[in-house]
Amino acid sequence: MTLNKVLNLRKILGPIILSALSILISFFVIQPIACYFDPSFNLLANRGIGKIAFMTIVILHIFLLLALGSKDLFKNFLQTNFYFFKNENWVKPFFKFFAIFAFLHIITLASFTSLGFANIVACDWKWTVGFRILFGFVATFFLAWSEELIFRGTLYQYLVQGLKPISAALLASLIFMLAHDLTNPLNLITVNWRLGLGLFLLGFLLNIIFILTGKLYTGMGAHAGLVFIKVFLRRLPFIQFLPIMTLPIWVHQDLRQSLLVHVGFSMLIIFLIIKNKQKLFS
Repeated sequence: MTLNKVLNLRKILGPIILSALSILISFFVIQPIACYFDPSFNLLANRGIGKIAFMTIVILHIFLLLALGSKDLFKNFLQTNFYFFKNENWVKPFFKFFAIFAFLHIITLASFTSLGFANIVACDWKWTVGFRILFGFVATFFLAWSEELIFRGTLYQYLVQGLKPISAALLASLIFMLAHDLTNPLNLITVNWRLGLGLFLLGFLLNIIFILTGKLYTGMGAHAGLVFIKVFLRRLPFIQFLPIMTLPIWVHQDLRQSLLVHVGFSMLIIFLIIKNKQKLFS
């Protein structure tokens, strides 16, 4: 690596490291204060008020990162993440990608069920479940938008200023993995390799979708389609997996930890890379 490349990499990573350190300091300040009022509060919770608070902190630090960058970066940030809502043309592609990835999630669950690794059980349907599912869709939409805004609409676009698209996608995917499995802010590696691998491959796939389409809402649709099925089953749990110790290594209740899903993601990624080498490596 030449000296110019080292200096360029340091210039790119410097503001990201500063932002990450600021988030870390914020955690150690906010967490004990919040726990004083509510001992159950967890800023790194998977859902609930803790996750909302953490996402708010991250978005505030995005503006810190943008303040340290160029005016063009801030303009691209607004254009990519917000301005598309003004035009209804985003709706059809969003639901197209939503339907494709929701269908892939359903097919995977159906395959595991048909092979006897999960069972269909009776559920007590109540009219309130419909409202909970609708609320789950709305929450999934905003979750997908906020995460795509952070990792594709901001982080990737920042990194690609000085890196090739494929390199920026790899680095953004690594950060995506760490941010999703960071149960301890000082634990900078994932403690579950199967979950970590699944998160990395998912992040990489979403980055490639963003690169190839140039639109945030396509990745939003793919992200939301995968997540919504999980949210739906949380509210209407009619699929019940066998105990984890009885399942083979390639099957898991959390599909992000299933080696079969890892293989599927990898094959799709390889196919997209081969078909779009020039755009990804230029």
